[in-house]
Amino acid sequence: MERTEIVGLSAKIASTFAANTFFGAAIYINAVETPARLSLASTSAMVDNFQATFPRAMGMQLKLVGISSIGSAIGYYLDTTSDRKLLLYASLCMLFNVPWTRFMIMPINHQLMDGDYPKKKGDSWVTDMMRRWDRVHFVRSMSSCAAVICLTSYWIRKAM
Repeated sequence: MERTEIVGLSAKIASTFAANTFFGAAIYINAVETPARLSLASTSAMVDNFQATFPRAMGMQLKLVGISSIGSAIGYYLDTTSDRKLLLYASLCMLFNVPWTRFMIMPINHQLMDGDYPKKKGDSWVTDMMRRWDRVHFVRSMSSCAAVICLTSYWIRKAM
């Protein structure tokens, strides 16, 4: 195996791992974490929970987007088969999460992360913002799902 083939294969494997991990974490947040947060006894507890978990999730997901999108792009560049377009699509699906997060999710995050201020806005505001955040986050879950489908299709085609 040539050096470029090893680099390409490594990039595709890393991209696949990162995209699947991102998707798993994203869908977990929608399916488990947000409903659990919304079921807490008080909106004060909801805000405290969000403020405790958000920074950890953000750091992890940012790295995973980078690894997956760059790995898929490298794989696309180094692959010579017609299936390489699936790697480009996966990269673009993961890259989509960057501007989506910046313009749709971060404004909500900034409001919810503003110390005790969200608690002073009232129960209905906090609940509405948590639900709104969950809806815009679901778009990230689906774009990463699309990337996983592209990568899975790529590997299946390679195996045939």
